[in-house]
Amino acid sequence: MKSHIPCQEKCAKSPLRKLLCGTVFKQKCNSGVLITVFILKVTIMKRFSRFILLPALGLLAAVPINAQSWVEIDDDATPVICISETINEAPDVVEIFQNTQSTYHHDPRAPRFILVDQKGNWGLGIGGYLQTKIEYDFDRAVDNVDFLPSAIQRGGAPSSQFRMDMTNSVIFLKLVGTSRILGDFEVFTSANWRGSGLGLQLQNAYMSTKYLKIGYTVGSFMDLAAIPTTIDYGGPCGMTFYRATQVMLRYGFDFGLSMGISLEAPNVNATENETFTIDAQRVPNVPIYVQYNLFNDPQNHIRLGAVMRDISYVDKVTGKDNDKVGWGAQASMLATMGGFQLCGQFTIGEGIGSLVNNISNVGVDVVPDPTAPGKAMMLTSQSWYAGIQYTFSKRFFASAAYSQSVLCSRKGFADANPGGFQKGQYAVANFFYNVTDNMQLGIEYLHGWRFDFSGKTYNANRINLSARYDF
Repeated sequence: MKSHIPCQEKCAKSPLRKLLCGTVFKQKCNSGVLITVFILKVTIMKRFSRFILLPALGLLAAVPINAQSWVEIDDDATPVICISETINEAPDVVEIFQNTQSTYHHDPRAPRFILVDQKGNWGLGIGGYLQTKIEYDFDRAVDNVDFLPSAIQRGGAPSSQFRMDMTNSVIFLKLVGTSRILGDFEVFTSANWRGSGLGLQLQNAYMSTKYLKIGYTVGSFMDLAAIPTTIDYGGPCGMTFYRATQVMLRYGFDFGLSMGISLEAPNVNATENETFTIDAQRVPNVPIYVQYNLFNDPQNHIRLGAVMRDISYVDKVTGKDNDKVGWGAQASMLATMGGFQLCGQFTIGEGIGSLVNNISNVGVDVVPDPTAPGKAMMLTSQSWYAGIQYTFSKRFFASAAYSQSVLCSRKGFADANPGGFQKGQYAVANFFYNVTDNMQLGIEYLHGWRFDFSGKTYNANRINLSARYDF
């Protein structure tokens, strides 16, 4: 914790401030930050609330003040509010906000508004971002606000489409702190407006320590840091992306090696028919990962992951409960060299459709077995992406990525479903301009291909424009 600078000198220059400050606290004063913190003893409030306090508040609100970014109170029962304009002028506890900030482009940054307790052990951040997008599809439209190749419209699809969207905007509350038992501690909740009827949709609700994470957030069978930057919220079609309620144990070594294992609530996306249906699930998903940071730097890492799934279903022909065991394996990387950044991922498995970005909406965790009524089977999927980003300056950067996801037929599944999705490809290029530290503009071009089992191919194009402000 940084040392504190008494404020008696400033208070002595103003009788009004001296009355409000009294002798119950001292503060660290910094110029350029506009903060007003009022701490009143109960006796003063009773005596002067009517004749002095209300006029004083109105007068003080109109006077520019080089106010504090940190306040320490002698009275343990008195709450403290600390709001800092920048992280550098905030208390030491705010460093935890920066250390726990997600590297995923669509996650919010560290908050600008923070409430800090009197001992400097806990901080509550309030923040988020507002993003407005303009989307224009041409040479065939995509039936989704996200650019998913599997959602490219077929048949009599419209040749173009115009959309405006703000549902990616996020608001969050984040509590961080440090204690002797827990070490650095984090409680995080966030939501965007992608729910039904522009309602809130939960994105994160978890608590986390150095070794443990419990709650609802992104799954462990993915590498957030290695995802290419896109305006498109969906992102590359070949990346793994999902959210789940989970309990995760993790451990990191000093030389850059880390590992983790999770128990995650299963979410099954399947194609049912009259002979089988999805039952209540009885076994959690179990992903594990090992990551090595080259030079002990997370911006240069290699990550290996695996997942085991057990999907339960009911055979309506026999009336019995059955299950199928699925698996997945993954390798990803991130490399930073000067202004260049390279990223990539490859994933293969069976029964992991709901974990892969573009396949999660076509119902292929389990599918009907054409050769055995009442039985389910799993299809093998392969997916990958590769991306590059170059930062020209603090204000400008650009990125591009190419991605593919493929479903492999078995037991005549392709013949039984000729119009079913078989392969998707995704190409993206974009350019971003940081107008200020908090406001970002972007433009993006996307091209997608959809291949059906019948051999038919469909293409689509989209232009995205984005304006985002973080707070």
